Amino acid sequence: MEFKVGPDIIKSYKRLSYSPWHAMAELVDNSTQSFFNHLEELTKKFDKSGERLHVVVVYDKNSDVLRVSDNSIGMTGDELEDALHIGKTTSRTSGRSKYGLGLKTSACWLGNKWSVRTKKLGETIEHYIKVDVEEVASGNNTLEHIETGDKLADKSYTIVEITDLNRQFHGRTLGKIRDYLSSMYRIDIREERLSLEWQGELLTWQEPEFLSDRDGNSYHKTFEFTIDEETEESKTVAGWVGILNSGSRASAGFSILQSNRVIKGWPKAWRPSTIYGQEEGSNDLVNQRLIGEIHLDGFEVSHTKDDIQWFGGQEEEVENKLYEACKDYRDIAKIPKKALDDGRGPSQAETDVAIDELKRELFSPEMVDKISLTIVPSDEEVNAQIHAIAETIEERAQPEVEGEIGGIFVKVYIDAEMSPNDPYVLVEATQRDEVIIIVNASHPHWNQVTGDHGTLNYLRHCTYDGVSEHMARFKKGTVNPNTIKLLKDQLLRVAFNIEQNIEDE
Repeated sequence: MEFKVGPDIIKSYKRLSYSPWHAMAELVDNSTQSFFNHLEELTKKFDKSGERLHVVVVYDKNSDVLRVSDNSIGMTGDELEDALHIGKTTSRTSGRSKYGLGLKTSACWLGNKWSVRTKKLGETIEHYIKVDVEEVASGNNTLEHIETGDKLADKSYTIVEITDLNRQFHGRTLGKIRDYLSSMYRIDIREERLSLEWQGELLTWQEPEFLSDRDGNSYHKTFEFTIDEETEESKTVAGWVGILNSGSRASAGFSILQSNRVIKGWPKAWRPSTIYGQEEGSNDLVNQRLIGEIHLDGFEVSHTKDDIQWFGGQEEEVENKLYEACKDYRDIAKIPKKALDDGRGPSQAETDVAIDELKRELFSPEMVDKISLTIVPSDEEVNAQIHAIAETIEERAQPEVEGEIGGIFVKVYIDAEMSPNDPYVLVEATQRDEVIIIVNASHPHWNQVTGDHGTLNYLRHCTYDGVSEHMARFKKGTVNPNTIKLLKDQLLRVAFNIEQNIEDE
């Protein structure tokens, strides 16, 4: 029994799940890969002629012709014959044309008749063949090979011309072909090694504009990680992640690249659910602003080179490690731009100064003495002291802030008659329905608080410490320091939530 493949399989190529741009990209892949395979020879040629790799794609609806031409290395007769051998892989295991199918499958998908005209650099003979899909499918697979001599040896080219097209391309599709080709070959265009032309227009790639912090540092960073580390199939994944200055759902997402060519990307990028939420993402700030490129060299790609073929746990491992690489940017992307750049919060320079001062203070001999020599009183002594001071202040002063929130009556005192030796803040949170916060305005630290914003934040921390302690005591039944910190964290976000709600109105 013999496994056979009949010649009429060529007719099935028109039913492959290509898009017009991915089919055309197969032909551009051949042009660019032949350039990479013969980089030294072509660099000499281009340096001498002042050219660079130039690929031209032209679609003429009236003539029913699609033509892709290049000035790459060209082919000899034997190389052209190999290119026509269905399924014959190249000797290279990587690159853009490693499967040996692209020319045949894409040309047959695009049209029923196609030809190749080519001349190799250094040769003087041009080679020409023409393929009629219906004839080949009927068993006539002998192609006429025309050789033409006396060509200039320093010229090289390949021209693929497709006629009797299976599809016609109209307005919006023509624009999408332009956009996708620009996106697919962005790195070649970015690094100025490829001049790619579509319908007479030289394609360009617009690099994204990243959000910057107040010190002018862009939110853009690179990453690298390895998957399948414990196996012989380990693969290195690299790329970058950034935050767009102007949010756009169409622009955000990760572009997947292989051999520096986009497999899946703008305007329909990859949005892993671990990062972007629901499948294909929603329309929140992360889906509008988080952008990146991820290089997945060594992974299998689909037959039409428009997606990655994941095996085993590859997809989950890549997603999880990518999430770890960009989770800090994901958190920043969720913050409205106005809140990031409205001038509040310390700059990096101010933070650096503060850190230096904190280090000086924290590791000073005075701090060592405080930690080493301070005697910690018992809980009973602490509670008695707090109760006595609170009772005295309540008798002689009126609270600066008082009111009921969520079933708790809150009183905040700012007292300048306390002793400088009294604690900076006292919290009386032993009553189920009341919490008293007393800020000592005679404490030495009060004199270091400056400005209305500084005073506001100091009072916030003192007040929210007290409210959080009360919540922990009566909602959980224990005063765990970490619980108090978590509760206080939520209270410290209230001011930001208020601003967000005002912006949404």
